[in-house]
Amino acid sequence: MHRLSAEYFKRRHLKKYYDPVHRRLVYVGEKASPEFWDEHWRVADFQRAVRSTPNSWVARITKKYLSTGSVILEGGCGQANHVYALEKYGFNVIGVDSARQTVEKIHESAPNLRIEVGDVRELRFESDFFDGYWSRGLIEHYWNGFDSISLECSRVLRKGGYLFLTFPCMSTLRRWKARQKKYLRWEHGDTEPFGFYQFALNPLEVKRHFEGLGFILIRENARGGLKGIRDETLLFHSFLQKLYDSEALSAKVAKKCINQIADRWFGHIRFMIMQKT
Repeated sequence: MHRLSAEYFKRRHLKKYYDPVHRRLVYVGEKASPEFWDEHWRVADFQRAVRSTPNSWVARITKKYLSTGSVILEGGCGQANHVYALEKYGFNVIGVDSARQTVEKIHESAPNLRIEVGDVRELRFESDFFDGYWSRGLIEHYWNGFDSISLECSRVLRKGGYLFLTFPCMSTLRRWKARQKKYLRWEHGDTEPFGFYQFALNPLEVKRHFEGLGFILIRENARGGLKGIRDETLLFHSFLQKLYDSEALSAKVAKKCINQIADRWFGHIRFMIMQKT
């Protein structure tokens, strides 16, 4: 998932609205275009960024469902750090991203990785080509929905293949805030606003959508409870922000403990593992 700090949201003036028709949050402030992601992923040491998570949770989870040598696609791979980790675990991985400059930097920093510029709504690969498909923080950025993304995902995944999907969700806390009218109300219908960034989606509707394409849900859980609390409450906000940004060992332990307790009710994202039937 693309990690954006609270300071970033404030600086970019992102606002949240509740859309009661579709039961989702609408984030508005800056369009999540390829140019946006090129700017977001810009770092001084790109090689270090690519190799930043050699033991990533993405790789560890994938190993539980797919054997070494399986062919995997990551749609919207960003800095390709998870592609790098999956390769280290022995998987055959291809990353696709629309941010052209970012892809070029990956080619320079890690030429052994197979990363290419592409559109997840229109993939160049043959049908039934992949054993697994990772989609992390991707489907929520498309105003007109993720129908074309999911159709392409279903096409390129073989029967029995796995989809690993994450997206910002309407957590228990966010649903409560919506009922209490704590958000600005979305009153612009289906017209895309200038500067649309993302949705926080209804997990049940996402699940039903993919089930309609022949997927079955294998596993589902919430993640990012600390971020969910930080983003949606003012209580201890400054402290939680410092904790969220810290890379100290003690902070990492504290974050893990908080997430284990808070994920269920406050999780910022929903993680689903689905299998194509």
